[in-house]
Amino acid sequence: MVELIVSDILSRASDEHAYVMLLKERDGERKILVAIGHSEAQAIAFFIRGVKPKRPITHDLFRHFAEAFGAQMQCVTINKVDDGTFYSGMLFKMGDELREVDARTSDAVAIALRFNAPIYIPDSLLNRVCVRDEWEGAFSVPISTANIETLRAVMDKAVKAEDYELAMKLKEEIDSREMKYNDKKEDKSNA
Repeated sequence: MVELIVSDILSRASDEHAYVMLLKERDGERKILVAIGHSEAQAIAFFIRGVKPKRPITHDLFRHFAEAFGAQMQCVTINKVDDGTFYSGMLFKMGDELREVDARTSDAVAIALRFNAPIYIPDSLLNRVCVRDEWEGAFSVPISTANIETLRAVMDKAVKAEDYELAMKLKEEIDSREMKYNDKKEDKSNA
């Protein structure tokens, strides 16, 4: 397992209400980008910038509640990425018992910061989803971590730039995801 730290919160240029959390490995250069919502971005940014709201926000309230009942967070583990969505678990200790709680990665990180708990990711998963620093501070994002909307936008740009090889790879990824989505939808309707 590799430990990650919060490096920054960035707003997406295409949408002023969408944010990206940049997580960096503690003892290395690999990074991951996680799309997060406004309230989670605010909660994480407040904490890393030392802003103390007058009243507890949701993630502070969660920590107070957990501590009131004797639960201490041990760690967060980012354990899966599917269609650009990161999946995480929060590990809590109550007395001698350990319990894992499923959580959105953004919420898990916001809570982990408040508990001063480490954030982990398996090395193999980090290798698969990490971004690479390119030129002029831009990032190269693996196809597996981008959502379909982003893939379509990049595919359109690739077609306009006449980079048909890249456009074809992106089209194959989009088609594969849509086929999986339609299969899941059909399975639910048959149940």
